[in-house]
Amino acid sequence: MTKIGAPGALAPAPPRPRRDLRVDQTVAREVAAAYLDGTEHRDPRTVAAFGRLAAETDRLFRWITDPARPGSVRVVFTKCDSPYRDAKELISSVTHLRTLEVTTVAVDRDRRHPLFGNEVGGDYDRFRAVHDVLGHAEMQLGFDRDGEFAVWLAQERFHSPLARLALGPELHGQHSVRWTTGEVAEPKAMLFDEALLRRARPKEMQR
Repeated sequence: MTKIGAPGALAPAPPRPRRDLRVDQTVAREVAAAYLDGTEHRDPRTVAAFGRLAAETDRLFRWITDPARPGSVRVVFTKCDSPYRDAKELISSVTHLRTLEVTTVAVDRDRRHPLFGNEVGGDYDRFRAVHDVLGHAEMQLGFDRDGEFAVWLAQERFHSPLARLALGPELHGQHSVRWTTGEVAEPKAMLFDEALLRRARPKEMQR
């Protein structure tokens, strides 16, 4: 298997998370409740955090897809609802075929993000591509509760502290809603209290 590798983090990063991490389900319920109860804000801090996350995601996306880089990945944005049957098929496509298909958010009005661009190949599509490549494919982890938890922690390592504030609700918040309620969370322009994010991380990765 060819490893994806990764560019340097934009800030001092915690250790790479273990693949066998298990989410604390009590804290995950707190995270889910905070997300569901959270009110959207367009205050300067929230807008700045999501703006920074989008800019850093662009940097990572360009690195991932750079054809001059050995091991680059070709990303195709598609209108197909399910380009892969499961995480195993997605991981195999990225690691062996160096190709990732991402269903564009442009086809789903209910999944539009309030602060990311939602056009084909826009901010939100590129964010999801980076998540799949540097998260699921690099970590070799699926879409289950524990897999998404470890992938969130892995993806944090490539972002600055400000961008991590937006990454928390966008990944761990939405996934906590999914795995505690069974419902898909609506994207929101919101940030968590930093103390909640610290409790959500394993002790060895708390800052």
